[in-house]
Amino acid sequence: MGTLTNKTAVVIGASGAQNFGSAIARRLAAEGANVVVAARRKEPLEALAKEIGGLAVACDITDEDQIQSLFDSALKEYGNVDIAINSAGIHAAGLIDDLTADQIRPTLEISFVGALLFFKWAAKSMAHGGSVVTISSLTARIPGPEMAVYAGARSGIDYAIKVAAVEYAAKKVRFNSIAAGLIETDMTAPFFGVGPLIDAFVADTPAGRMGTVDDIAEAALYLADETRSGFVNGQLLDLSGGQQMGHLPRL
Repeated sequence: MGTLTNKTAVVIGASGAQNFGSAIARRLAAEGANVVVAARRKEPLEALAKEIGGLAVACDITDEDQIQSLFDSALKEYGNVDIAINSAGIHAAGLIDDLTADQIRPTLEISFVGALLFFKWAAKSMAHGGSVVTISSLTARIPGPEMAVYAGARSGIDYAIKVAAVEYAAKKVRFNSIAAGLIETDMTAPFFGVGPLIDAFVADTPAGRMGTVDDIAEAALYLADETRSGFVNGQLLDLSGGQQMGHLPRL
C-alpha cells in the first residue's frame, strides 16, 4: 500500500509519450493514487489511463468551462480531489524586437491565465485540503536570449503560487512550484540533438548530469504527499542540479 492510497490526483498536460505530466501520473499511480489524466489530445490520454488504471478527460487549459468539467469528472468518478498537478505548457522563443501580440498570447493563455484558472477549480474541488503543484522553469529566474515570453509567463505563475498559498490557507490547500532545468521531453527533444549545447549544460551543472522526467516525478510526489511535505507551502523548488546558482550556458 502506497502513501497516496485512497487519494485522487488530477494531472493536466499528460498526453506526451515522454513528458513531465505522464511521468508524474505514473509515479503518483505507483504510490496508490487514483489518477485523472488530462490534456487536449484524448487518444494518448486513454492509453496512459489504461496503463495506470486511471481516468482520461480531454481538457484545454485555456477554456475555463473545460477545467471545471475536468474537476467535476474527477469528483464524480472518485468522490474527492486531493492533488492537482499543472504540467501544461508550450515553448515560445523569440527576440523581443521580433515579437508580435499573436506570438505572445498563446503562451500567456496556457502558462499564466490557464494555470490560475486551474488553481481556482483545483482548490474548489478540495473539500478537505490538498496540494496543488505547477511545473515552472529555471529560465523564470535565470535570463537567456529569446526567453521573454516563455520565462515571463513562468515567472508570473511562480509569484502567483505564493499569493494562492495565502488566499487558500483557511482551506488547507498548499501551492508549490517546481523550477525545472533543461530535461529531455517531447517538447525539448530538439535541444538534445545539439551536442555542444548539452555538453555546456552539463559543464555548468554542479550535479554533473542532465535531469530526467523521473527526477521531476519524484519531486512532484514529494510536494503532492502531505506526509512528505505538509509543511512546505508557497515554495519554488529548484530541480536543476544546482544550475540555478549560476547562469544558462553560453556557447
